[in-house]
Amino acid sequence: MPEIAMPTQLKSPYHILYVDDEEKALHYFRELFGDDYIVHIATNAMDGYRILQEYGTQIGLLLTDQRMPGPSGVELMEHARKLNPNLIRILVTAYTDYQAAVDAVNSGRCFRYLHKPWDPEELEVVIKHALDYYHALIERERLLVEKADTVRHMLSSDKISGLGILAEGLNHHLRNALTVVRAFIDLAPMKLMEEIGGARPRDMSFWGDVQNQAQGQIDRIQSLLARLAEASHAKQLDRGDECTLNAVLDEMINMFATSLQAKNLHVDVELAPDIPILHVQGSRFRQMWRLIFMEEITHLAAGDSIQISARVKRDAAGQDNLVIYVRDTGAWEGTDKPANLFDPFYTRSRKPDDFGVNMMACYVTMHLHGGTAEARHLEPRGLELRLSMPLDPTVRPKQEEDFFRQLLHHEQRWKQREEVMAAA
Repeated sequence: MPEIAMPTQLKSPYHILYVDDEEKALHYFRELFGDDYIVHIATNAMDGYRILQEYGTQIGLLLTDQRMPGPSGVELMEHARKLNPNLIRILVTAYTDYQAAVDAVNSGRCFRYLHKPWDPEELEVVIKHALDYYHALIERERLLVEKADTVRHMLSSDKISGLGILAEGLNHHLRNALTVVRAFIDLAPMKLMEEIGGARPRDMSFWGDVQNQAQGQIDRIQSLLARLAEASHAKQLDRGDECTLNAVLDEMINMFATSLQAKNLHVDVELAPDIPILHVQGSRFRQMWRLIFMEEITHLAAGDSIQISARVKRDAAGQDNLVIYVRDTGAWEGTDKPANLFDPFYTRSRKPDDFGVNMMACYVTMHLHGGTAEARHLEPRGLELRLSMPLDPTVRPKQEEDFFRQLLHHEQRWKQREEVMAAA
């Protein structure tokens, strides 16, 4: 592989690849621009394609001669476009290849063409515009992905907020009714004995079982209402508590040891050694893990396994995030979307008495820590839960207003760049 120029101060974070069978042209190009950009060179299309495969989207600009031994420059650009559709492609041609250059531009295979011998000053301007344009394309693509995520989070937040309002109303109107029902259930056995003259009923255990079951269901309803209401109240959590992920997971495994053993569920934990002490809202963070373990134990079959891994990952904005993966080998309905997992009344088990509000509460906890929760299918079976949380405790949860301000700013920049490129 050809050596790479390593400039000390870059004019762009993206690399340039120049492909030409004339080695003098390659060395001249590197001498001119090697101090300002990371430059890759190749003497034929095949070597150039291998460099594109190796560096991927890091390469923002491809300049290629048309006539070379083996595949032509136009053929290289066509294959390069399939690797990275955003890659800026410039064809460098002699006057005899004029028609090939025109055809390449018209078919969309290249951004523009340059005649040989190229003028260094003109080429410098073209390179700057091309890499600025590539940066705009990458940023626009990133923003579109972020827009889709934001819309999805907005819809989930709206749903959660609406459920919270509903839960507050249900709490207000149903708690009094439930209190009356509970009082009736408590008094029923006693009143029954009074009605039959004080004689003890023959099957007192029946009344005891009925009473316990009824009280248990009332407790479940009240718990559900409380969790729905709690999920919608906070806009941000105070992340003033310190803990280690390893200690929290050990605590959960010990807490649920009996249930895990009863279903023969295997839990494997693999954490990267560089995970720092976490700043969280302690009670909500531990509650989230209790709910995750309850979810897995409820919906997995005997002999299934759970794998928990975590590492620190830096995002595109340069922010360090703790990324946690919870993978299981449980069955999943083929027609269901994994995102349904965070709907408040969805359950994997299809049992009507298993409330799905637990995973919605986990989603909200991650959001209030400035992070996200996502789910996807695993092949051939199983589910992956991905939890991502910024390590910086001062990061606020994403708000849709921030996104739309950023979108407007980007569209203004995009319009300015389009005008510059049109003028050039």
